Amino acid sequence: MKKILLALLIFAALPIQARNSFAIVADKASYEACSASIERYAAAIRQNDGKNVLVLVADWTPERLRDTLQLLHGKRKLEGAVLVGDIPVPMIRQAHHLCTAFKMDPKMPDKRSSVPSDRFYDDFGLSFRFIRKDGALWYYDLMPEGDQRVRCDIYTARIKPARTDTGHSFHELICEFLDRAAEAKGRREPLDKVFHFGGHGNSSESINARIDEERAFYEQFGLKEPVGQVRFLHFDEERYTRDRLKAVLADPEVDFAHLHTHGAVGAQYISKEPYTYMATEHMEYTKIFLRGKMRSAKDKAAAAAKLMADYGVPESWLAGWDDPAVTAADSLKSASVDITLPDLDGYKPAAKVILLDACFNGAFLHDDYVAARYAFGHGSHTMAVTGNSVNIIQDHWKNELAGMLAAGSSVGEWARHYMTLESHLFGDPTYRFASTAPRNPDVTVGLKINSGKYSPAECLRLMRTSPYLNVRLEAFYYIMREASDINLVVEAISTGLDDSYEMIRRMAARYAEVCGAPGLLDAIAGHYLDPQESSRVRFHLVSALALYPAEDVEKAMNAAWRGLWPLKDEYEATVKRICNGILSSDKDLEALSERRTPYKDKMFTIKRQRNACTPAAINPLLELIADEGADKSMRMTAAEALGWYTHSWRRQEIYDALKNLKVQNPGVEEEIYRSIRRLEDNAHTR
Repeated sequence: MKKILLALLIFAALPIQARNSFAIVADKASYEACSASIERYAAAIRQNDGKNVLVLVADWTPERLRDTLQLLHGKRKLEGAVLVGDIPVPMIRQAHHLCTAFKMDPKMPDKRSSVPSDRFYDDFGLSFRFIRKDGALWYYDLMPEGDQRVRCDIYTARIKPARTDTGHSFHELICEFLDRAAEAKGRREPLDKVFHFGGHGNSSESINARIDEERAFYEQFGLKEPVGQVRFLHFDEERYTRDRLKAVLADPEVDFAHLHTHGAVGAQYISKEPYTYMATEHMEYTKIFLRGKMRSAKDKAAAAAKLMADYGVPESWLAGWDDPAVTAADSLKSASVDITLPDLDGYKPAAKVILLDACFNGAFLHDDYVAARYAFGHGSHTMAVTGNSVNIIQDHWKNELAGMLAAGSSVGEWARHYMTLESHLFGDPTYRFASTAPRNPDVTVGLKINSGKYSPAECLRLMRTSPYLNVRLEAFYYIMREASDINLVVEAISTGLDDSYEMIRRMAARYAEVCGAPGLLDAIAGHYLDPQESSRVRFHLVSALALYPAEDVEKAMNAAWRGLWPLKDEYEATVKRICNGILSSDKDLEALSERRTPYKDKMFTIKRQRNACTPAAINPLLELIADEGADKSMRMTAAEALGWYTHSWRRQEIYDALKNLKVQNPGVEEEIYRSIRRLEDNAHTR
């Protein structure tokens, strides 16, 4: 540690250098076991990338490492770092708004309700307060004094293999990966083979979404047929897709693989019971289901009677539930729909860059996790994997600006631009492809948009005029992130709903479901009732309709319905269902002010607004926060909920009201301040 501190003093005294630096950060044990491989990897980067490489070894604490990287970023033009071995895991609390979907009750155990995140090490604008340490896990609160959005200053990646490989030690796998990364530096291969996979339940299983995604990939990577190609696999093309998907990812010709699935720490949920038109197969799947219910039941006789009555089946359909051979066969069929960690034992993936667009696949706080198997498994040829440490929203642009890779940028340079609190890179962040499309739209326009070279108003013009799908989507994202004028946000949503690119319409629908501007209602109703609209866009639009008064929704729907689809009975039932939901929500909001309403019901209604952002909830929430006689936890939860209204058409009104609120309770006061800061950073209210 003395050597590191001395080196930092020297660095601080040196003038800022011309060349960019890259840091290899290791714990002492990992460096001692892997020093030759680390130095070989460092030498390969110096020789092939022309960067100044710093090897940093210590018994790290999170604060010490963050301070070191921040100092080097300022003094040595540090652009990124790779964290090798057992580097402390920051567990971030009070920062759910920096995630795409994670919203865990903070009263749950800390390990479950915190977000493992290396934004602690690469985003120096964020501010943290230490809580406690639990082994390798270090818990911190995100503080309101710092930024309330992610803007990484450097990129980071982890080299942390699984510890469950009985044939190869943790440090042996690290050495193997570093040697492979060093060897790969001597060759730059073109990015011309792209693969994407659609798993069950993802994006409403919309084929429209995947068709347009293919168009976007061709444009993004500058692919020209017949050499450049994009291939797609949908989960229902096979009865059990697992082996086919694994075969694709083991193909060394695949350069970039984007997998849309559901997931867990140790599983990719890629498929489900096969589609079939055969009555006998439907019967067999039903028998498997019923046998599973029998096995899990405590009272077997009662369970059998209930299953036969509920499903109208004979007792023979339950037979075999206690037969070991039948149980084993049922288990194998059930397991065949997923990829689990045992399925990856001995597996040798070869796709160079893999995007795991799934929940928890990158949960690196554990000793074993899916991303580690792809990146660091023995015999793997994969160079970089992106994965998420907690759950994520399905409709998120994971390949934003990925065209940078086809222009020769490193994986880390690309990933720095789209990181959220939960998204992480595993493997070699300096890995890069040959520059085959240096003038693709992501580079010529998209990067400029992302870095603020275009104003929000200019981005709206690009949304309406650019021929490039990814440029229009980047322009939309920039408006959502940076526009302070809510009218511009509303215009962008309206324009996005009419775009030819399904993902732009989908993202516009996502923001429409939290905006609630009166001027959007007719467009929302029209697109929801458009028979050509994709299922995933309509999925978001039905939530958007719930933001408006029931009578206004019924009027807009009637004006948009053409009488052909849905048919009259189905249409009327749909309108009734949506309007009844709105009226039910209105009653729940009215009940917030009633003393007799149970605490549990009130809290459910308040917490629901973190996702719903219902305009009708704003005034009741403000009244609850101001009520000094109300329960403290409810007031704090209400204040926190209003911090999620960053794209509401009433966001300035919310901000002004929170700024003017005077409360006596310090906990409520702090939560108000946190929401004010979130609105300032993400809604640009002042």
